[in-house]
Amino acid sequence: MIYRDDLAAAQRLGREAHDAMEAWVSAPADAPDVPGAVLEGHAKRLRESRERIRALIAEHGQRDDLSAALSENEEFHKSLGLSIRDKPELEPEEE
Repeated sequence: MIYRDDLAAAQRLGREAHDAMEAWVSAPADAPDVPGAVLEGHAKRLRESRERIRALIAEHGQRDDLSAALSENEEFHKSLGLSIRDKPELEPEEE
């Protein structure tokens, strides 16, 4: 499979981001605070991993391994309460 390394990298990126965010969600109330920028970085990497998988599907078609990876990634989003969007919302322009 030509895309095996790309898929593995996208899955690893998504899993690492999910695990880091899950650790924060599951941390006790007295755990040290995690800066919002760090959490947003994890969320961004999770979104990026999903987009990489979607790009592989666009390039190689619907394949079982790619579909399974996308499903797993979307479950990561859902388990953290993150929305799944195909495109990020545009920020309002300042006048």
